[in-house]
Amino acid sequence: MSHQASEGNLTAADLSLQKFSNGEDVASLADISPIGKIWDKHRANADKIAYYYSTSGENSFLNYAWRMRMCADLLEFQLLPEPTAGIFKLKLSNARFCRVRHCPVCQWRRSLMWKARAYKILPQVVADYPKYRWLFITLTVKNCQIQQLRETLHEMNKALKRLSELKAWPAKGWIKSIEVTKGKDGISAHPHLHILAMVQPSYFTHGYISHAKWVALWQKCLPKILGLKPRSFRTAFYLSIWFIFHSSDR
Repeated sequence: MSHQASEGNLTAADLSLQKFSNGEDVASLADISPIGKIWDKHRANADKIAYYYSTSGENSFLNYAWRMRMCADLLEFQLLPEPTAGIFKLKLSNARFCRVRHCPVCQWRRSLMWKARAYKILPQVVADYPKYRWLFITLTVKNCQIQQLRETLHEMNKALKRLSELKAWPAKGWIKSIEVTKGKDGISAHPHLHILAMVQPSYFTHGYISHAKWVALWQKCLPKILGLKPRSFRTAFYLSIWFIFHSSDR
């Protein structure tokens, strides 16, 4: 990673994968700002994924590898003054992203976008429904092989749609996020859905759904054709229900 000063208040940071074989002492973005460490982390992970694509033996993946290799190779930051006099911060003003689905850099940037959207709308929702309460729900299924991940996620989304159409579904509105982690065996995929659901103020006194009932409802909505099933309720079933208090309730 290298940086160079440009005209005005822009700073360009070169994050390309070029290896500096001439022994040149190159400063990094991390030497300028703490945000450089975050970029380094995701850029290093992108290098790994690009390598896997390039060595997969699939010609169709070579384009993905090249796009990820060039992703965020040049970042332009603008120096903006903080409210405190004499302090400046870096704000990204221009960059080239590959937009490959599995690129860690692009996924990280996409997550920041969705988080910003949620932070923007949630205060208004809370203002419109001040007495409503929030549940954090995690739904998952038995680990699947990576080749089955696309179909498994498709069926899980369909199952969530069925769940939300049941009479017992308590949410007036919700936000859903999909997360896939690696199984403990290092090979399988562990897909799960995270849901932030807004429920009636009376949920915990009238219409409360127990953990066991959530498990039964999720089981009911999962498709039998794929053999999908929740993990054992007594052992490793991972369905968590959390009550999120408003700050005014604490």
